[in-house]
This record gives sequence, C-alpha cells and structure tokens, in this order.
Amino acid sequence: MVWYLYLWRNKFQMKYYCFGILIFFCAASSVSIAQQNLFNVPSSDITLKSKPFFQQQFNISNGLTQLNSTFCLGIGNNAELGFNVLGLNINTNNFSIVSNGNLSEPPVYPFFTFNFQKAFVLNDVIKLSIGTQTGFSKDFHFGTYNYGNMIAIIKETRSKLITGIYQSSDSFLGGGTRNSFSPDAPLGFQLGIEQELIENWVTLIAENITGKHNLGETTLGAACYVLPHWSLSLGYQFANRQSNTMNATVAEVTYVPSAHVHKKIFRQGHHHKA
Repeated sequence: MVWYLYLWRNKFQMKYYCFGILIFFCAASSVSIAQQNLFNVPSSDITLKSKPFFQQQFNISNGLTQLNSTFCLGIGNNAELGFNVLGLNINTNNFSIVSNGNLSEPPVYPFFTFNFQKAFVLNDVIKLSIGTQTGFSKDFHFGTYNYGNMIAIIKETRSKLITGIYQSSDSFLGGGTRNSFSPDAPLGFQLGIEQELIENWVTLIAENITGKHNLGETTLGAACYVLPHWSLSLGYQFANRQSNTMNATVAEVTYVPSAHVHKKIFRQGHHHKA
C-alpha cells in the first residue's frame, strides 16, 4: 500500500509504472530465474561489468540438505551471465546424494543451468529486469525458469520492493498450479521486500512465490554483511498451502565484490550503469 501511494503522488513515475507492467506481460513469456536472490526470489541486482558474483544456498529440513550454487559475471550494459547447480540434495543421515530422473514425477534434479539477466533502469526509483535459468538435469531432461521483475526503491523508508511474474517447466518446478487466481494459467507471481535495518550492514527480507509446486513458498529472514564483500543470510521457509515444498531453514553465503553499489541503492536509488 505504501508503494502505490508513493507512486500515485508522482504522475511522472506512475507513467513508468504502467509502462513496466506492460513490458512484464509482453516479455516474460518469451524471454526469461534468478541470479542474485533474496532467498528464492531474484533481487535483480546486476553484477558490475567484469566483476564476479557467487552465492551458496543451503535448505535444511528433516534429514535432507539441498544445495543451490550460483555464479555470475557482469558483462556490462546492465547484464550478467553465469551458471548454476540447483537441487543437489544430500541425505544427512547417510551423506548420500538424492536425485530424481523420473519425468512422470517431476521435478527432476539436480539441474545444471546457465543464467542470464538484463535490467532496464527507467529512473532512480523504478527498474525492470528479465532473466532465465535454463539447462538440463543430470539425466539430460530440459528445464527452464523465466521471469520478469519490477523493482521499486522508496528512499524515504530505505526499502526495495520487487514484484514480478514467472513461467517454468514442470521438469524444473514440478506439477501444480502457478497461482490461485487462475489455476490453469502458466504464469505465477513472485514478490519480495528488502528493508534496510542498519545502514550498510543488516537488511530484513520477506518473499513469496505463488503456486502449489515445489517452490511455492514464503520465506522470512535477514541478511548481514559480515565483511565488506561477504554477506550471510538466514531465514525460515514456509510452504504455501497445499504446495509440495517443505518447511525449511534457509542459509546463504554470498560473495559480492560490487557490494558498495548495492548498499547505496536504499538511499540513492537505481544506478544507470552496471
């Protein structure tokens, strides 16, 4: 509600908002998840040109630990390119790898994907991004997750608000509806909030991915820069009602050499070059 009131006050920015919604629905079905994540929802922060980015996520639940690894390199013009190892599940009771290659019971895992993300900065308040994670499972089954995001910065409250839509293959997310409003529609919604709590140090995080598939979830947590370019994130993932996701503790270790730029966003808004 705060975001919409904020945008309504400024008719010039509202024009960009409407334009952004149009871009999302035109682009997300044909282009393409995520590189730098809150937990699962992409933050749409773009890695600076020639700089690397690395994030290791651990989902811990009932004797199973899932590892999700992401590497990106900034390629300039507000774009980045990289690769992922996703859904590497380890049974912590006997330290064996758990996998699934049966397409009749999706999702299949683990996945090895390339990722790409491109951002379009409209002004210091609003940015659009499109991205994909696309690749193959260990049994060479194709899978993809494609998305479009709108990212708004409210400098008065030092908040980042992310709204977006996504489309994905069953092999990647599993079966199940993507949203509750139109169960037969192939598109779902993703929402995220980052709220700076302690300047340049701690941010609170909340996110949701709609749907009853294997990534239908809400996660609440926080991120802390323990070193200038290293952050630790910790949260708890709650499964959506009737989704196939398990409740889990989520932890992330992230290396961000361009952290100084991302930290300024809450006070200075979006930057036009990356």
